[in-house]
Amino acid sequence: MKKQLEIDYSFGYVYDKSKLIVMYPAGTNVIDLDDYEMEVEVAFLEDGIEAAFEEDDIKEANETIKPLETFLMKPSKVIPFVVSIKDGETKEELPKLLKEFDEEYEVKENYIKKGYEIKDIYHVFQNVVDYIPKENLETLNILKIENDKFDMDKFISTVSENLDEAIDNNLTSIDMKKSELTPRLYVKSNESEATKFILFGTDISSYSQGILCANKEVITDLDVDMGDVEISNTRDIGYIVNNENGYLTFKIANYNSQTSNNNQIAQIVDYSGIFKPMMIEFINQFIK
Repeated sequence: MKKQLEIDYSFGYVYDKSKLIVMYPAGTNVIDLDDYEMEVEVAFLEDGIEAAFEEDDIKEANETIKPLETFLMKPSKVIPFVVSIKDGETKEELPKLLKEFDEEYEVKENYIKKGYEIKDIYHVFQNVVDYIPKENLETLNILKIENDKFDMDKFISTVSENLDEAIDNNLTSIDMKKSELTPRLYVKSNESEATKFILFGTDISSYSQGILCANKEVITDLDVDMGDVEISNTRDIGYIVNNENGYLTFKIANYNSQTSNNNQIAQIVDYSGIFKPMMIEFINQFIK
Protein backbone atom coordinates (compact mmCIF):
# COMPACT_ATOMS: atom_id res chain seq x y z
CA MET A 1 0.00 0.00 0.00
CA LYS A 2 1.30 3.41 -0.98
CA LYS A 3 2.14 5.88 1.74
CA GLN A 4 -0.53 8.54 2.06
CA LEU A 5 -0.63 12.07 3.43
CA GLU A 6 -3.53 13.81 5.12
CA ILE A 7 -3.44 17.51 4.23
CA ASP A 8 -5.51 20.17 6.03
CA TYR A 9 -6.25 23.26 3.97
CA SER A 10 -7.46 26.75 4.79
CA PHE A 11 -8.55 29.64 2.61
CA GLY A 12 -6.67 32.80 3.51
CA TYR A 13 -8.78 35.94 2.97
CA VAL A 14 -6.41 38.88 2.51
CA TYR A 15 -7.45 42.27 3.94
CA ASP A 16 -4.78 44.70 2.82
CA LYS A 17 -5.92 47.77 4.76
CA SER A 18 -5.90 45.78 7.99
CA LYS A 19 -2.66 43.92 7.15
CA LEU A 20 -4.56 40.76 7.98
CA ILE A 21 -5.12 37.28 6.57
CA VAL A 22 -8.19 35.50 7.93
CA MET A 23 -7.92 31.72 7.81
CA TYR A 24 -11.04 29.69 7.09
CA PRO A 25 -10.70 25.88 7.38
CA ALA A 26 -11.38 24.47 3.91
CA GLY A 27 -11.24 20.75 4.59
CA THR A 28 -8.92 17.79 4.44
CA ASN A 29 -7.63 15.75 1.51
CA VAL A 30 -5.91 12.36 1.63
CA ILE A 31 -3.50 11.78 -1.24
CA ASP A 32 -0.73 9.39 -2.15
CA LEU A 33 2.70 10.69 -1.31
CA ASP A 34 3.64 10.24 -4.99
CA ASP A 35 0.86 12.67 -6.00
CA TYR A 36 1.71 15.29 -3.40
CA GLU A 37 3.82 17.55 -5.62
CA MET A 38 1.24 17.58 -8.41
CA GLU A 39 -1.59 18.31 -5.97
CA VAL A 40 0.04 21.39 -4.51
CA GLU A 41 1.17 22.61 -7.92
CA VAL A 42 -2.47 22.82 -9.01
CA ALA A 43 -3.74 24.36 -5.78
CA PHE A 44 -0.95 26.84 -5.16
CA LEU A 45 0.81 27.74 -8.39
CA GLU A 46 -1.57 27.29 -11.29
CA ASP A 47 -5.31 27.88 -11.08
CA GLY A 48 -5.91 28.71 -7.42
CA ILE A 49 -8.86 27.65 -5.28
CA GLU A 50 -11.39 27.54 -8.14
CA ALA A 51 -9.56 24.60 -9.75
CA ALA A 52 -8.47 22.79 -6.61
CA PHE A 53 -11.60 22.99 -4.43
CA GLU A 54 -15.30 22.23 -4.80
CA GLU A 55 -17.56 25.11 -5.82
CA ASP A 56 -19.95 24.50 -2.90
CA ASP A 57 -17.08 24.59 -0.41
CA ILE A 58 -15.85 27.90 -1.82
CA LYS A 59 -19.37 29.35 -1.73
CA GLU A 60 -19.87 28.25 1.89
CA ALA A 61 -16.56 29.81 2.91
CA ASN A 62 -17.38 33.09 1.14
CA GLU A 63 -20.79 33.30 2.82
CA THR A 64 -19.30 32.59 6.25
CA ILE A 65 -16.61 35.25 5.89
CA LYS A 66 -18.92 37.86 4.35
CA PRO A 67 -20.05 39.60 7.61
CA LEU A 68 -16.46 40.79 8.07
CA GLU A 69 -16.92 43.04 5.03
CA THR A 70 -19.05 45.35 7.19
CA PHE A 71 -15.91 46.26 9.14
CA LEU A 72 -12.91 45.30 6.97
CA MET A 73 -14.26 45.83 3.43
CA LYS A 74 -13.87 43.12 0.80
CA PRO A 75 -10.75 40.94 0.80
CA SER A 76 -8.38 41.70 -2.07
CA LYS A 77 -7.79 38.02 -2.79
CA VAL A 78 -8.22 34.50 -1.42
CA ILE A 79 -5.17 32.27 -1.11
CA PRO A 80 -5.11 28.54 -0.34
CA PHE A 81 -2.90 27.52 2.58
CA VAL A 82 -1.70 24.15 3.81
CA VAL A 83 -1.98 24.31 7.61
CA SER A 84 -1.19 20.73 8.55
CA ILE A 85 0.36 17.62 6.98
CA LYS A 86 -0.09 14.27 8.70
CA ASP A 87 0.78 10.66 8.05
CA GLY A 88 -2.37 9.22 6.45
CA GLU A 89 -2.21 6.04 8.53
CA THR A 90 -0.92 7.09 11.95
CA LYS A 91 -2.31 10.70 11.86
CA GLU A 92 1.07 11.83 13.15
CA GLU A 93 1.92 15.45 12.36
CA LEU A 94 4.76 15.86 9.86
CA PRO A 95 6.15 19.30 10.76
CA LYS A 96 9.28 18.81 8.65
CA LEU A 97 7.19 18.33 5.50
CA LEU A 98 5.03 21.35 6.36
CA LYS A 99 8.15 23.47 6.96
CA GLU A 100 9.58 22.38 3.61
CA PHE A 101 6.28 23.27 1.93
CA ASP A 102 6.22 26.76 3.49
CA GLU A 103 9.84 27.35 2.49
CA GLU A 104 9.25 26.22 -1.10
CA TYR A 105 6.09 28.21 -1.80
CA GLU A 106 6.87 31.18 0.49
CA VAL A 107 3.23 32.25 0.56
CA LYS A 108 3.01 32.66 4.31
CA GLU A 109 6.51 34.04 4.75
CA ASN A 110 6.05 36.75 2.11
CA TYR A 111 2.98 38.14 3.87
CA ILE A 112 4.57 37.96 7.31
CA LYS A 113 7.55 39.94 5.99
CA LYS A 114 5.11 42.63 4.79
CA GLY A 115 3.68 42.94 8.30
CA TYR A 116 0.49 40.90 7.86
CA GLU A 117 -1.02 39.02 10.78
CA ILE A 118 -2.41 35.54 10.09
CA LYS A 119 -5.39 34.74 12.33
CA ASP A 120 -8.15 32.13 12.29
CA ILE A 121 -11.69 33.23 11.54
CA TYR A 122 -12.99 32.59 15.06
CA HIS A 123 -10.37 34.90 16.59
CA VAL A 124 -11.12 37.67 14.10
CA PHE A 125 -14.89 37.53 14.59
CA GLN A 126 -14.38 37.81 18.36
CA ASN A 127 -11.86 40.66 18.08
CA VAL A 128 -12.93 42.39 14.87
CA VAL A 129 -12.66 45.88 16.41
CA ASP A 130 -8.90 45.36 16.72
CA TYR A 131 -8.58 44.96 12.95
CA ILE A 132 -10.70 47.85 11.70
CA PRO A 133 -8.28 50.01 9.68
CA LYS A 134 -7.68 53.60 10.68
CA GLU A 135 -8.18 55.66 7.55
CA ASN A 136 -8.40 59.20 6.25
CA LEU A 137 -11.58 58.94 4.19
CA GLU A 138 -11.29 62.51 2.92
CA THR A 139 -9.39 61.06 -0.04
CA LEU A 140 -12.63 59.34 -1.13
CA ASN A 141 -14.61 62.58 -1.52
CA ILE A 142 -15.89 62.91 -5.08
CA LEU A 143 -17.06 66.44 -4.30
CA LYS A 144 -16.44 68.92 -1.49
CA ILE A 145 -18.23 72.22 -1.82
CA GLU A 146 -19.62 75.11 0.21
CA ASN A 147 -23.27 74.64 1.20
CA ASP A 148 -24.54 77.68 -0.66
CA LYS A 149 -22.86 76.62 -3.92
CA PHE A 150 -24.82 73.37 -4.28
CA ASP A 151 -28.56 73.10 -4.98
CA MET A 152 -29.43 70.26 -2.58
CA ASP A 153 -33.20 70.60 -2.97
CA LYS A 154 -33.03 70.29 -6.75
CA PHE A 155 -30.56 67.42 -6.45
CA ILE A 156 -32.88 65.36 -4.23
CA SER A 157 -36.02 66.21 -6.22
CA THR A 158 -34.30 65.22 -9.48
CA VAL A 159 -33.20 61.88 -8.00
CA SER A 160 -36.76 61.25 -6.78
CA GLU A 161 -38.25 62.12 -10.15
CA ASN A 162 -35.79 60.03 -12.19
CA LEU A 163 -36.14 56.96 -9.94
CA ASP A 164 -39.87 57.34 -9.38
CA GLU A 165 -40.83 54.19 -11.30
CA ALA A 166 -38.49 52.03 -9.18
CA ILE A 167 -38.63 53.34 -5.61
CA ASP A 168 -40.78 55.32 -3.17
CA ASN A 169 -39.83 58.98 -2.86
CA ASN A 170 -39.31 58.67 0.90
CA LEU A 171 -36.46 56.24 0.23
CA THR A 172 -34.51 58.67 -1.96
CA SER A 173 -32.88 60.50 0.96
CA ILE A 174 -32.27 58.69 4.25
CA ASP A 175 -30.87 60.14 7.48
CA MET A 176 -27.75 58.29 8.65
CA LYS A 177 -25.55 58.34 11.72
CA LYS A 178 -21.92 57.23 11.77
CA SER A 179 -21.13 53.90 13.39
CA GLU A 180 -19.06 54.10 16.56
CA LEU A 181 -16.90 51.20 15.34
CA THR A 182 -15.70 52.24 11.90
CA PRO A 183 -15.75 55.53 9.97
CA ARG A 184 -16.81 53.78 6.77
CA LEU A 185 -20.10 52.59 8.18
CA TYR A 186 -23.35 54.53 8.66
CA VAL A 187 -26.60 53.29 10.21
CA LYS A 188 -30.10 54.52 9.38
CA SER A 189 -31.38 57.00 11.95
CA ASN A 190 -34.94 57.86 12.91
CA GLU A 191 -33.90 61.43 13.65
CA SER A 192 -32.79 64.27 11.40
CA GLU A 193 -29.03 64.03 10.88
CA ALA A 194 -26.28 66.05 9.22
CA THR A 195 -25.43 62.99 7.12
CA LYS A 196 -27.72 61.47 4.51
CA PHE A 197 -27.62 58.61 2.05
CA ILE A 198 -28.99 59.78 -1.30
CA LEU A 199 -29.82 57.08 -3.81
CA PHE A 200 -28.25 56.86 -7.26
CA GLY A 201 -28.75 53.33 -8.60
CA THR A 202 -31.22 50.55 -7.77
CA ASP A 203 -32.04 47.07 -8.99
CA ILE A 204 -35.13 46.81 -11.23
CA SER A 205 -35.15 43.05 -11.75
CA SER A 206 -38.67 42.76 -10.32
CA TYR A 207 -40.14 44.31 -13.45
CA SER A 208 -37.31 44.83 -15.95
CA GLN A 209 -33.66 44.05 -16.56
CA GLY A 210 -30.75 45.90 -15.01
CA ILE A 211 -29.96 48.81 -12.72
CA LEU A 212 -31.82 52.11 -13.01
CA CYS A 213 -29.65 55.14 -12.23
CA ALA A 214 -30.59 58.67 -11.19
CA ASN A 215 -29.15 60.05 -14.43
CA LYS A 216 -31.86 57.97 -16.25
CA GLU A 217 -29.34 55.46 -17.59
CA VAL A 218 -30.08 51.74 -17.26
CA ILE A 219 -27.17 49.34 -16.83
CA THR A 220 -28.26 46.07 -18.43
CA ASP A 221 -24.85 44.40 -18.64
CA LEU A 222 -24.45 43.10 -15.09
CA ASP A 223 -20.96 41.81 -15.88
CA VAL A 224 -19.53 45.33 -16.20
CA ASP A 225 -16.97 46.53 -13.69
CA MET A 226 -18.88 47.60 -10.57
CA GLY A 227 -15.81 47.59 -8.34
CA ASP A 228 -16.61 46.94 -4.67
CA VAL A 229 -20.31 47.66 -5.18
CA GLU A 230 -23.05 45.03 -4.92
CA ILE A 231 -26.48 45.69 -6.41
CA SER A 232 -29.47 43.47 -5.57
CA ASN A 233 -33.05 43.72 -4.37
CA THR A 234 -31.67 44.74 -0.95
CA ARG A 235 -28.52 46.62 -1.99
CA ASP A 236 -28.34 49.99 -3.74
CA ILE A 237 -25.64 52.50 -4.59
CA GLY A 238 -25.68 56.18 -3.73
CA TYR A 239 -23.97 59.10 -2.06
CA ILE A 240 -23.09 59.60 1.58
CA VAL A 241 -23.55 63.36 1.92
CA ASN A 242 -22.23 65.03 5.05
CA ASN A 243 -23.05 68.61 5.99
CA GLU A 244 -20.44 69.99 8.36
CA ASN A 245 -18.72 73.32 9.03
CA GLY A 246 -20.41 74.97 6.06
CA TYR A 247 -19.29 72.30 3.56
CA LEU A 248 -20.98 69.38 1.84
CA THR A 249 -18.90 66.28 1.13
CA PHE A 250 -19.99 63.47 -1.18
CA LYS A 251 -18.67 59.90 -1.08
CA ILE A 252 -19.88 56.77 -2.88
CA ALA A 253 -21.52 54.14 -0.71
CA ASN A 254 -23.34 50.81 -0.89
CA TYR A 255 -26.66 50.74 0.98
CA ASN A 256 -27.96 47.53 2.52
CA SER A 257 -31.62 47.62 3.55
CA GLN A 258 -31.70 44.12 5.02
CA THR A 259 -28.84 43.09 7.30
CA SER A 260 -28.82 40.05 9.58
CA ASN A 261 -29.46 42.21 12.67
CA ASN A 262 -32.23 44.20 10.94
CA ASN A 263 -30.22 47.42 10.67
CA GLN A 264 -30.12 49.44 7.47
CA ILE A 265 -26.57 50.49 6.72
CA ALA A 266 -24.51 52.39 4.18
CA GLN A 267 -20.83 51.62 3.68
CA ILE A 268 -18.35 53.87 1.89
CA VAL A 269 -16.51 52.02 -0.89
CA ASP A 270 -13.04 52.54 -2.32
CA TYR A 271 -13.73 51.57 -5.89
CA SER A 272 -17.06 51.76 -7.69
CA GLY A 273 -16.11 50.92 -11.26
CA ILE A 274 -18.53 52.16 -13.90
CA PHE A 275 -20.57 54.12 -11.35
CA LYS A 276 -17.94 56.66 -10.26
CA PRO A 277 -17.75 58.79 -13.46
CA MET A 278 -21.54 58.64 -13.82
CA MET A 279 -22.09 59.78 -10.23
CA ILE A 280 -19.54 62.60 -10.47
CA GLU A 281 -21.06 63.91 -13.69
CA PHE A 282 -24.54 63.75 -12.18
CA ILE A 283 -23.84 65.78 -9.03
CA ASN A 284 -21.78 68.35 -10.90
CA GLN A 285 -24.91 69.59 -12.68
CA PHE A 286 -26.29 70.84 -9.34
CA ILE A 287 -23.34 73.09 -8.58
CA LYS A 288 -24.55 76.70 -8.68
